[in-house]
Amino acid sequence: MQNTLSKFILPEHLNNQDNQKRKVGYELEFAGLQIAQVVDILKAQLNAELEPKSQAECLVISPTLGKFKVELDWQFAKTTAAERAQEYGQDKEDDKFTHWLTKIASQVVPVEIVCPPIEIENLYQLEPVVNALSDAGALGTEESVFYAFGVHINPELPDLSAPTIAAYIKAFCIAQDWLVKAHQVDPIRRVTPYIDLYPDDYIKTVFNYTDQVSIDQLISDYLQFNPTRNRALDLLPLFKFLDKDKINQEIKDNLVNTRPTFHYRLPNCEIDQTQWSLANSWNIWCVVEYLAHHPELLTEMIQLWQDSDSLVQIKTPSWHDTLDQIRQNLLSA
Repeated sequence: MQNTLSKFILPEHLNNQDNQKRKVGYELEFAGLQIAQVVDILKAQLNAELEPKSQAECLVISPTLGKFKVELDWQFAKTTAAERAQEYGQDKEDDKFTHWLTKIASQVVPVEIVCPPIEIENLYQLEPVVNALSDAGALGTEESVFYAFGVHINPELPDLSAPTIAAYIKAFCIAQDWLVKAHQVDPIRRVTPYIDLYPDDYIKTVFNYTDQVSIDQLISDYLQFNPTRNRALDLLPLFKFLDKDKINQEIKDNLVNTRPTFHYRLPNCEIDQTQWSLANSWNIWCVVEYLAHHPELLTEMIQLWQDSDSLVQIKTPSWHDTLDQIRQNLLSA
């Protein structure tokens, strides 16, 4: 694993609409380690305090970064562990069943670390944690056909106006096929429904948005074409933040969180690969950031997409070369 800190690209817009530093939350799925091992590593790396919930869940509280949640990403195990924690109280060593359950589950079910929102300029502080997990034997997507693990990125928006949100959606739509290639998304993850791309009918709707588009229209169109959390760019948390009643009325899923962020689910977790870093996935996402704030270039790409929509795509779309160049320019800046 690398010993130096990777470069996290800084987007043009670092502040939110309240002129506070934008923050990003990461969610990291991996196998190979048990909950207790992960918690111990985070405690040591972050000089943190622990707040155990059960043998399947624990909060790791960093004095500088905030609360990290470490959990077994299996609802049955979490529920069972929580119920038995109440039964056994703090004396969890006596609960042999839950210990066995979490140990067995850790072989096929990922451990997940849900990081607190961290200022973009401080994301590099996560690197020593990732390095330590890798050195301890954490396993990523490529280790097994059963490991369809991902890295989820939850970037806060620079503002919550309808035109800004629409610009980001347009940027993602034009880049989504390129993003799959740029991230080298694992084939096993591709065949699962969890990171489906937006359908063409939704993309056509999005590309017709003007600056007069409203939040209500953005949400209504999204729900019409994407009534699910299973999208590579899941907008339900953002739209639930903006209109909780409307989302709750249409989406009967208590796993939809409420936050002023995107929920980007496309990247693999390659924590066991040499030189891998959380910066890899963030830096690719920054191409979407760039496009969203360069409307003339985005408009040119949309026109190319619309012109080619009726044609059979035999070769790589011409705008993918431009996206490659944007990525290289951002990395070399």
